[in-house]
Amino acid sequence: MTERLRDGMRQALTSGTLAWGKSFIVALGMESRSTPDVMTPDGRTDIPLYVVEVFLRYAEHDPHAIIECKRLDGSNTYLCREYVIEGVDRFRSGKYAENHASGFMAGYLLSGDALSAAAGVNAYLGRVERADEQIVLSPVVEHPAFWRSEHARTVERPAIAIHHALLGLTAGS
Repeated sequence: MTERLRDGMRQALTSGTLAWGKSFIVALGMESRSTPDVMTPDGRTDIPLYVVEVFLRYAEHDPHAIIECKRLDGSNTYLCREYVIEGVDRFRSGKYAENHASGFMAGYLLSGDALSAAAGVNAYLGRVERADEQIVLSPVVEHPAFWRSEHARTVERPAIAIHHALLGLTAGS
């Protein structure tokens, strides 16, 4: 699923329909190190993004944005838990995007719609006493698939905003 998403993103960037299409690079998933002190990779990013101008100006080789991808079904408590623990919490802990103000997640909806998936994730956050981190409809993109959440870091950094795209995989979603 992630390879298809990555291919679609690359196709959109090279389509000529986006004025900023040549400004980004969608890279392959890669092993990553959560901090410069880590000697061996301790994670694997699903979709790293690079901004060409940032790379050229600062020679910054680490991804400039990361999209973490997870399967999701609002009625499946295990998948909702994994979305938070293996997705959101990687941003909270600084394992991903330690120096970034924003992170990005794609939730692949195995069934149901974005509203039910968000409700399932929010129910999990409520059960673990993190109701203040609930995901809400995006104030940036007016579409029912796009959501946003904000999370305090577990490392000494400012809070991180996570932008969620809850993507339907079935004809009904």
